[in-house]
Amino acid sequence: MKTALISGGSEGIGKGAVIQLLNDGFNVSTFSRDKSKCTALFNELKKKYPNDKFLVLEADVTDENSMKKVVDQTIKKFKNIDVLFNNAGIGYFADCDKLDLEKFQKMIQVNIIGVALLTKMVVLQMKKQRSGLILNIASISGRVAFANGEFYSATKFAVMGYSEGIRNELKDFGIKVATLCPGMIRTNFFDAKELERRMKIWKGKMPAMLEVEDINKIISLICNQPKHCDIRDIIVMPFG
Repeated sequence: MKTALISGGSEGIGKGAVIQLLNDGFNVSTFSRDKSKCTALFNELKKKYPNDKFLVLEADVTDENSMKKVVDQTIKKFKNIDVLFNNAGIGYFADCDKLDLEKFQKMIQVNIIGVALLTKMVVLQMKKQRSGLILNIASISGRVAFANGEFYSATKFAVMGYSEGIRNELKDFGIKVATLCPGMIRTNFFDAKELERRMKIWKGKMPAMLEVEDINKIISLICNQPKHCDIRDIIVMPFG
């Protein structure tokens, strides 16, 4: 039985991935720093799935000791980790001359350092297994930088570079590395201020967006790919 570890699994894309992979037959371990959201997710999952199929933990992706505990508890319960989905992330958007250094540093901590910390812990196990898949969520902003999104893009360009580097580093251990770069998805990712700014650009009309269910299907495809396949980088945009 394969096991997936998903960061930031209490809402949005992460929660969608938790449910998708449970439905695909995976054991799933996930965590969030928000205790109330962890409790809500646990209560929701226990109504649909056996307790021995999932694990919900409270943890901070930017804390190395916290990530070690998550990995240790996951292995203790499920014995192995076959898929790591680095999903946790935050966004900060501003004019370049109005940089809020504290917010930018926090985003770097979550979007880049958090990915590296959790990957560090999981790779130790995957190397022992001589197999595994690491899926890093990036963004179309990791491919193209947009006005007022330069700080967010900087972190997602970093995720793309990091992913390419570890892909070349880990391939001899039987470990695959994939990235997923979606356009806008209908979630609660944007705060009210950023949504208001974007609505002015969109002239008051919401554009076409991807749905979480669309991303679920792509995550399922990547995580269930045959052993002889190597899905590396996927870009998916809303049409129209």
